[in-house]
Amino acid sequence: MAGATTPEFVIVPVSDGEVVGLGSWVYVWLDDDARVVYVGATGVDPKTRVWLHLNDADPEIGRMRAAFQRLSTTDLEVIAMRVPDQVARADVRDALGARLGEEGLLADDAITDHLQLALAPSEETNGLVERFVARMRSHLEPRDPALL
Repeated sequence: MAGATTPEFVIVPVSDGEVVGLGSWVYVWLDDDARVVYVGATGVDPKTRVWLHLNDADPEIGRMRAAFQRLSTTDLEVIAMRVPDQVARADVRDALGARLGEEGLLADDAITDHLQLALAPSEETNGLVERFVARMRSHLEPRDPALL
């Protein structure tokens, strides 16, 4: 990202053998055609989760490495959003996956086997999904219209 600065030092708090304050996140992987190829949820920093997707040999952890056939030939971006502690990140992930599917925003080869049918998402979950989709669309607007 142009103009962004990386801090020289980072403090990572650890308590009771666990990293503290990472929060919950939902995220999507976008291909170079602005289609979603993966929808995920995590309790770790999104950058760490992306690294694990790409580098972990366990196919349940390194899902993109294991299952996304175009990984070595496609430019990808990941957009992540923090989920409030009182909302189940898996519910947001599943509702987001359903919404993206309804709108035709999933790539034909999207990895979706981990998503569950969202039967009755809460109002807060639906609000977070709407916020995510709006942010994703605003991120894609500056792209060349031929890519959309």
